[in-house]
Amino acid sequence: MEQSQCPECGAPVQPTDAHCMECGADLLAARQSKQKQLRQQSVAARTGARPDAAASAGGAYVKPGETSERTRMRIFDQQEAKQLAQERVSVLVTAVLVGIPSIALLVVGLMRLHSIGFSELGTLRVGEFRQWAILTDPRLVTIILTGLGLAGTMCTAGLVRRGMMAGRAIGEVKRGEKPTIVSLSWLIYYGLLLVAVFCPPLGLLLGILLKFSADEDIKNMAGTMIIISLVAMAVFGANALLGLAEGLKSAPPAPES
Repeated sequence: MEQSQCPECGAPVQPTDAHCMECGADLLAARQSKQKQLRQQSVAARTGARPDAAASAGGAYVKPGETSERTRMRIFDQQEAKQLAQERVSVLVTAVLVGIPSIALLVVGLMRLHSIGFSELGTLRVGEFRQWAILTDPRLVTIILTGLGLAGTMCTAGLVRRGMMAGRAIGEVKRGEKPTIVSLSWLIYYGLLLVAVFCPPLGLLLGILLKFSADEDIKNMAGTMIIISLVAMAVFGANALLGLAEGLKSAPPAPES
């Protein structure tokens, strides 16, 4: 197995080690920091910006006439291509798992919407959300089903697009070209935000899970999902409490014995 060195003490470590056996340094954090720095430099180089100074990688991998900066970029692109190849499979599998129920929900929601009619949805009033029976109201159920179906379909399209971009980037690396930067799709971004709007408990759960992602864009989106979910749940909870208070006020007094 290929060995590397600890960034703190220089002791030999295995790629699967989480901590250095000599000094106890956190190797996972060091690897993530290095990957982030290389990613920023890669983006800067492709957009024409001036990348930050960094140590060049792998002198033994330098091709004739190739600068150290180009060598570092090429090695980084190859590493990214390996990660994208692994991610691509999981992305496409997730797209299938998310897409099938999402399309089913969207179809059911649209069928209910056709039978109920848009005008009937417009009769929903804020005061009705103060009653727990609103959770089973056909109008609200139709809105939730349609919204979740639309959100899931958007996420599915975004995942398929991400898989296609990953395949394109892998091919470009193999041809020695600058690979396409695979970033978070706006379809996934707004699709997950819609989940937080139409089903706040699910949005809160997904937001918490996505907070553990190593991708900064996904972590930021997860934070937004959590905020939207909490706000929506707080508004609904406040309405329910107001409805309960109004019910207690309007209740007839108990007869005297």
